[in-house]
Amino acid sequence: MSHIVNLMLAVMDFIYGVVGNWGVTIMGLTILVRLVVLPLTILQGRSASRMALIQPELDKLQKKYADDPERLNLEIMDLYRRHKVNPASSCLLPFIQLPILWAMIRALEAHEQMKGASFFGLILGEPAMKQGTGYGVVVVGFTVLTTYLAMRLSPAMATGQQQEGQNAMLLGMLAFMAYFSIRFATAVSVYIITANLFGLVERLAIPRGETTGEGARSK
Repeated sequence: MSHIVNLMLAVMDFIYGVVGNWGVTIMGLTILVRLVVLPLTILQGRSASRMALIQPELDKLQKKYADDPERLNLEIMDLYRRHKVNPASSCLLPFIQLPILWAMIRALEAHEQMKGASFFGLILGEPAMKQGTGYGVVVVGFTVLTTYLAMRLSPAMATGQQQEGQNAMLLGMLAFMAYFSIRFATAVSVYIITANLFGLVERLAIPRGETTGEGARSK
C-alpha cells in the first residue's frame, strides 16, 4: 500500500507542477486512476449486459431445478459458458477500487503542501463540515448525489439484476460516501465527486457492447 501512496504523491507533485492548483491536481489524478481501471470497467459493463440477457432463462432454471441444487449448478454453469458470462467479473472492479480509494485517502491526507490549499473557498486539508455547515451540506450533498447518479447508471443497476440486493447496495454506498465526505478532508470529497462524474461520462460515452456467442444467437 505504501508504494501506491508514494506513487500517487509523486504523480500529484508532477500534475501540480503543470497546473499550479491543488484542486485541479486532485481531479487530474482521479481521472488518471479511472483511466487505468477503464478496461476493467468496460469488461464489467459487458458482463452485466450479458447477465441481463440471460436473466429470464436463469430464472426458469432456478424454478425448474429448485429441488435439485447439483443439477441447477451444472445448468447455470453451462448457461454462463454458452453466453460467455463470468459472474466474478462484477466483483473484480470493486475489489481493485477499494485499495485505490484507501491509498488515495492516505495520499491526500499526507500531502503537507496540499493541506493548506483552498479550492472554491474550501481548505482541502480539512473536512468541509468543519468549515461551516453550509459548505459541509453542499459538499456532502453533492458527493451523495453524484454517487447516486453514477451507481444508478452503472451497468449492473441499469440492467435491473437482483433489484432488491442492488437497492440495498446503493443505500449502503450512499451512507459510506456520506461518511467519507463528513469524516475526511475536503480533498477526499473532490476525489469522490470527480470519480463519480467521470463514471457518468463513461456510461454515456462507452457502449456496453452487444452480447455475442452461441447462446446469444440461439435465443
